[in-house]
Amino acid sequence: MPAPKDRSDFAVMNRMIDHIRLLIAVDDETIPVKRKLETQAILKEFQALLAVAPEAQERGRIKAYYDILCRELGAEADVAALLSSLRNYISYI
Repeated sequence: MPAPKDRSDFAVMNRMIDHIRLLIAVDDETIPVKRKLETQAILKEFQALLAVAPEAQERGRIKAYYDILCRELGAEADVAALLSSLRNYISYI
């Protein structure tokens, strides 16, 4: 029997970010390679910043990265929906 899936807010948020990464990686029609590389790097840093204890998070940088991701990927419906959903887990963005 498989182990139960971690349903903590942090785990759900990480899975959403992983899904965003995957959607960017497989989109060969609308997202140029340069934008893919840039946004993947931003997502990696964004995820690392969120892994820090909430009281020690660099909220300004996290919000700035979130804003960049929304600006760069907002036209991609599935990605935009996941980015929007992150707002339920990160109150200050």
